[in-house]
Amino acid sequence: MSKFYAEIAIAALEFWLALSVYNYYTVFINRYARLPKKSGIMVIALIFMLIDYFAFIHNDKWKDYMAEFDNWPKKKNIRGGIIAWGIIIFIIANLIFSFYLMSLINWKLYR
Repeated sequence: MSKFYAEIAIAALEFWLALSVYNYYTVFINRYARLPKKSGIMVIALIFMLIDYFAFIHNDKWKDYMAEFDNWPKKKNIRGGIIAWGIIIFIIANLIFSFYLMSLINWKLYR
């Protein structure tokens, strides 16, 4: 079950990162941009799923990564954990900041 939760967490982080990039694009480049139709979103989701599949799930590569991390010394493992949590916090903060920037825009002018 932990493998399933890890896949969901990675997918959520990818989605949040893509959404923040879209938000920045809308704020700084094209305020008339709209999210693609359902078919466009499905293509984007499929691309993310294929990347995840070949990076982690295909041939159970995630087990190799886990074995490598388990063999790291404790100090290096702690440092790696701090870096991973830093990336996670950065993605979440980035998404929140991108929504904050979008809230500063008077969207009535762009309808």
